[in-house]
Amino acid sequence: MTRIIGILFLLLIGAAPALSQRGRLASFDYAKADSTAINHPKGRYDDAAGLARTLCTDLHSEHEKFRVIFRWISHNIEYRYGRSGTDANEILKKKKAVCEGYSSLLEAMCSGVDIRCETVIGYAKSNPLVDIPQRMKVTNHSWNAVFLAGEWHLVDATWAAGSVDPKRRKFTREFKEHWFISDPDFFVHTHYPEDERWLLNSKTMKKKEFKKAGILRIDGYTLGLTPTSKPKGRYGNKFKMSFTTDTDIEWAMIQFLNEKEPQGVLLIRKGAEYQLRQEFEKNLKGAFYLYLDGKPVMSFVKKD
Repeated sequence: MTRIIGILFLLLIGAAPALSQRGRLASFDYAKADSTAINHPKGRYDDAAGLARTLCTDLHSEHEKFRVIFRWISHNIEYRYGRSGTDANEILKKKKAVCEGYSSLLEAMCSGVDIRCETVIGYAKSNPLVDIPQRMKVTNHSWNAVFLAGEWHLVDATWAAGSVDPKRRKFTREFKEHWFISDPDFFVHTHYPEDERWLLNSKTMKKKEFKKAGILRIDGYTLGLTPTSKPKGRYGNKFKMSFTTDTDIEWAMIQFLNEKEPQGVLLIRKGAEYQLRQEFEKNLKGAFYLYLDGKPVMSFVKKD
């Protein structure tokens, strides 16, 4: 009887939904892989496959091998405007790249240890002033899909490595965990693939919705924020939005990037839905963030 119960338990685990599989991969303790990546000797490398095999020497699971490669790239490759190119070995030598270089290097290093990894080309939103609305006539970003534990998962090695000040073009290295094995339902708010089979998400978003919508931030996704009004990224003198969340919200405010003082927003709750109302001064313009309970959840643009 004990053996039968054990077999049934294993069958139940095997039948767990896909999302929980992604969750297990994302929440795994990668301390060993991260330490290996960060403490690997600095130097000049020119063989992507060889470097990958060296990094993975003491790691046995496929997801840990992928993690050490992903973490090494985020820790060693600097985002640099003008460094276009997809030659993985050349990128290793220079240690500088833009998104196409990051994704190409990740794919090449994964290939070196027999991990299936594809480069995904598409459209991305990060800077509201530049990316709202997203023009979507020419692709502007690349990222990757990796096949682990029997499923495809989305990652962005470029955004995980840090951020770039668009005015000074200065790169700041800061590892951002949420771009590793990302939840596709979050990913789709900032990344839209040219080939829609790489959406991988359960909540369908049309291309025209992505084009017009504001930018959902990680804090907004963590709060379970779901806009219920028509997606909108640009506003005139009146801001109007409705949404639901998984959390009770007490207050809201808006902060324009070119203004020192934030402004409170009228927050109305009707059942499970929240409604926001605000009138802007005519002289205000530019990008602004919506804060809920002190957390930046979305960014938008006010038209001139």
